Amino acid sequence: MTASRQASALRSEVRDIALGTADPAEFRQAVLDTIRRRIRFDIGCIALVDPASMLFTAVTMVDAAAPAGRAAETVAHIEYGTSPFANTYRRLARTRTGVQTIREAIDGDIRDSLPYSEVLEPQGMDDEVRLVFRGRDGRVWGGGTLMRGPGRRFDTDDVAALAGCVGEISDGLRLSLLRESPRLAADISSGGSGPAVVVVGADNEIESATPQAVEYLERLGAEGSFMLPAVVVAVRFRYEGSAARVVRVRTEDGQWLVLRAGFLDGRGESARIVVAIEPAQPGQLVALTAALHGLTERETDVLARVLAGETRTEIARGLFISPYTVQDHLKSIYAKTGVNSRQELVARLFFTHCLPRVGTEIGPDGWFVEKPAPTNDPVGAHRKR
Repeated sequence: MTASRQASALRSEVRDIALGTADPAEFRQAVLDTIRRRIRFDIGCIALVDPASMLFTAVTMVDAAAPAGRAAETVAHIEYGTSPFANTYRRLARTRTGVQTIREAIDGDIRDSLPYSEVLEPQGMDDEVRLVFRGRDGRVWGGGTLMRGPGRRFDTDDVAALAGCVGEISDGLRLSLLRESPRLAADISSGGSGPAVVVVGADNEIESATPQAVEYLERLGAEGSFMLPAVVVAVRFRYEGSAARVVRVRTEDGQWLVLRAGFLDGRGESARIVVAIEPAQPGQLVALTAALHGLTERETDVLARVLAGETRTEIARGLFISPYTVQDHLKSIYAKTGVNSRQELVARLFFTHCLPRVGTEIGPDGWFVEKPAPTNDPVGAHRKR
């Protein structure tokens, strides 16, 4: 089968999976299974990323465990360190196709490279292809890595077939999150009343966590401490500083959280990092909600002003566009979000974010207090073993 026909078949199957699968983890697993039937690989993974920060927020792996020990440190160094490795996901996102093998990315003998000697070779692998799942709007919703053992390198047809379906996979990742978004505030009964704080050591392992943080980590459900979003955001903050300190993540039961990282003591690669976890408030989710629905940057600006209660004339004045253009943007927003009016748009966000919390206490920041959970675990219950 030619690369174009292979890509067409993959696109069709991915679209079918997206239509029939609501759960993001199930979608990722089904896509890996589909790719494997057509383009064989020995080890594979697909990760969700926060499109605003390009940080991993969830991962599904096939025939491999999450990186640990030396391998975890190497993966962190490749993705977020100061060395200019050519095959990071962020660099790949700037390429035309978003798909590249390790031999295409690295000049010279790849056996001398850190990705090969510390990641591929220890697992008995000899070749790797990386993919970024970039939508039509340019946003990246995920990344993937496929590996093969000796004697079975990915060829140009494999790369072309994969490049032909990355857009559909991106749409599927986005839609799987969109279908879950009405649940993001529907069940908060497990939220605790104490602070949610995680301490990540210089070895990028969790040293300690408060009981509420432990509960959030369990609901995030990542396999292996390195792939926990709290660790991912800490690792990137260690290497890049304040520009990478905030990430939005989704729990397995549909609630969105915001993670913020900062130095606990000292700075640099030997410092410990503290990560605070808190439920995302509606204002923090406007951009994400817009992205999930496929809104453009200008439509997102209009949406934010609608939610602020501005009239069409006020929106036009604030954005330096005509009221007629505002109306055109509103029509597009209504079509993409499945509503027919401004009132329905605001109501949808109200029922999603606010109504499930009505009746709970209002905190000092003006937002609802999370319902208390049992607090019989001591602070620091989640420690590195």
